[in-house]
Amino acid sequence: MKSILKLFLFLVLFSCSNEHEIVSNSHQLIPVTNSIDSNIVKIISPYKISLEKEMNKVISYSSNDLKKGQPESKLGNFVCDLSLKYADGKANICVFNNGGLRDVILKGNITVKDIFQVMPFENELVIIELNNKEYYTLLEYLTQRGGEPVGGVIITKKKDTIISNYNNYEKVKILTSDYLANGGDNMDFFIGKEQKKLGVKLRDVIIEHCIETDTIKVNLDNRLIIEHE
Repeated sequence: MKSILKLFLFLVLFSCSNEHEIVSNSHQLIPVTNSIDSNIVKIISPYKISLEKEMNKVISYSSNDLKKGQPESKLGNFVCDLSLKYADGKANICVFNNGGLRDVILKGNITVKDIFQVMPFENELVIIELNNKEYYTLLEYLTQRGGEPVGGVIITKKKDTIISNYNNYEKVKILTSDYLANGGDNMDFFIGKEQKKLGVKLRDVIIEHCIETDTIKVNLDNRLIIEHE
């Protein structure tokens, strides 16, 4: 509780200042007493109430549970498809990772807080162009891991052959997060590639989509099939 109060006090005091440059820095140890705690609570209370109201705002409704899974999942399909829609034709395929989706969206009302729990990171959307060889390396990565969230593509692995509707393309544009574009989760094939930044956080895109969509309904559609020998 004490650490939270300190954080809120810092944010409140900082936000009340018109200065945005630190000109000096000092600190001292202040014993925490009940009277100090009480005064801090009074200061941060309006901000806390406002924040809770915003986070609990209902922005859509899900007709089924959206959870992670492999080789595909309803949560993964949901996030990839809405991201591609936002990209508006600038990318062929969307690729994310299961590890980046931190929670589930259960059937019922969807709040802003639900989306923050699914995507707590400040990841931004970027587009990377891969040549044919690099793209096939991406397909190998996806299938070797048993599946990761993808959109805009149908991938089928049969024994040692991976088939997709972009196998014969010279260049394939991949929509992903800046974290993965910088090699996160061992996506080394993205490292060093030019990134076209869309200038928007993935979390904000999800929230915007929910606000614009009254009812969310997501199905599995066999977009990633891994046939085991």
